[in-house]
Amino acid sequence: MSARGRYWYYVAGAWIALTVSMATWWMIFGFEQAHRLKESGAPQAAELDRVQRMLVWEGTTFIALILAGGVGLLVSVRREHARQREVEAFFMAFTHDLKTALASLQLQVESLIEDWPDAKTNPHIERLAKDSLRLQLQLENSLYFAEPEGGLYLESVDIRAFVERVALDWPELTLSVTGDARALVDSRALESVMRNVLQNAVLHGAARHMSVTIDTHPPHRVVVTATDDGRGTSQQILETLGRPFSRPTDHSGTGVGLFVSRRLVERMRGHLRFATTPGAGFSAVLDLPVPRE
Repeated sequence: MSARGRYWYYVAGAWIALTVSMATWWMIFGFEQAHRLKESGAPQAAELDRVQRMLVWEGTTFIALILAGGVGLLVSVRREHARQREVEAFFMAFTHDLKTALASLQLQVESLIEDWPDAKTNPHIERLAKDSLRLQLQLENSLYFAEPEGGLYLESVDIRAFVERVALDWPELTLSVTGDARALVDSRALESVMRNVLQNAVLHGAARHMSVTIDTHPPHRVVVTATDDGRGTSQQILETLGRPFSRPTDHSGTGVGLFVSRRLVERMRGHLRFATTPGAGFSAVLDLPVPRE
């Protein structure tokens, strides 16, 4: 069971324990008060007998209803969790097959570009390469979004070489990198984050150049600042970035890419923030941990 599933399971169990305890205490308290009044010789003895019987039968029925509702809630939580796991398993299997097909398609496109002399100047081949790359990234974001608690393998990564390698998929975007450092990250997750930043610069910012600065902040942090020369955006739109399915304009994306990127960086014990100036570009700042020696 996932952490989220266990959380709701424990909440349901705690709710049952609390409500049953309160109902039991109420019944016992009322029964004892009626019994004391009866033993004190109060003139309403017959009425107290009726109250005692009412407390026993109605209190027992009340507790039974609470238990039935609580057990039903627990069963519903388990069924919903099982259904979610089935959907995730189907999605994972489906996307795995789709990723295999996309990887084959991308390999064929790359082979076509290398073997066909006019392929690099053919707009249809160029569009096919870009669309296959974009589809692959969207699929990767969907996998991370559907399974937010998947395991990560943290390792020491050379950030400069890593960024330069990932940027090769966007030849229309020139890259300049300043500084170098190693960070403790999951290379596959960091690749997804950088791909989202680069695609955002090209697709939504119409950027042509990106400068990446890598700074080491002692004792245990690395700050990577990626700034493009695109159109930037307004402060209002900036506040919505990282929220899934938030479309502040008709030309905005789904927001899943940057949302997934921020969650991945947080799971690597880092932080991701954004900054922008309209007409003067967009910046993504990654704060990452360094390997411990």
